[in-house]
Amino acid sequence: MKVLINVIIRFHFVFLFIILEIISIRMVIFEDLEKKNAYFSSANAVSGFFYKRLDNWSAYFSLAHENEMLRTENLELRKSINKNKRTELIDIVKSDTSKTDSEKYTYIPSRVINNSIYKKQNYITIDKGFADGIKKDFGVISGKGVVGVVVAVSQHYSLVVSILNNRFGIGVKVKKSNHFGSVHWLKNNYRYASLFEIPNHIKIAEGDTIVSSGFSSIFPPGINIGNIAKFKTNQSNNFYEIDIKLSTDFKNLYNVYVIDNLMRKEQISLENEVKDEY
Repeated sequence: MKVLINVIIRFHFVFLFIILEIISIRMVIFEDLEKKNAYFSSANAVSGFFYKRLDNWSAYFSLAHENEMLRTENLELRKSINKNKRTELIDIVKSDTSKTDSEKYTYIPSRVINNSIYKKQNYITIDKGFADGIKKDFGVISGKGVVGVVVAVSQHYSLVVSILNNRFGIGVKVKKSNHFGSVHWLKNNYRYASLFEIPNHIKIAEGDTIVSSGFSSIFPPGINIGNIAKFKTNQSNNFYEIDIKLSTDFKNLYNVYVIDNLMRKEQISLENEVKDEY
């Protein structure tokens, strides 16, 4: 014990330097979303390799559960295939998406190999990357609903910012009325999020379905987000305060689909063309 104390006293400046260096790096990287995404992108290939090995080991012990889940999900996917489209285009949009919309999107199946749900900013790693056609800003969904958006990509892995991230928001609408708002995760509970911008003169009820609005170039319209769990009127701003139960169970998330909007480049190009003029 005396020897350890002597070592600490002798090298205390070195130890102090290392601790301060670690704190500085963390502040630079993890307090800025852009730097954080760049960090994750460069680390993706290395971390993805190890996550893949750990995932394969754990998956071995849950094959029965996985097979049952895949059978159920495949059955739902078969029911939602548009018979008039090419068989390789998986249409999992179960609402009012038009035929034209269905032709705009392709779906790349992938597997979750790392996932966090208890942090303020949660991310998911999947086992597909550039080599599989995935790019930054592609949407990610599960068989139940929206999962998140790709924010960093390496050759064989991608990092997804989850709905369970207090810096992430998604445009949504109330399915029965088409009134639109936005969903943000401000809770500590991975099953619930908050819905904003729904005026209190709109009739809503517990259980109402909330789906993607389709206003962005990332998600098709009509992808499930969740259902209204409870709400109350905020008299100060004439909008509801709404809690929704998310459709996707992020604690039981293994199989996902990455969405490629084939018309995305054209849409963004047109919108950016006049953005600074009007």
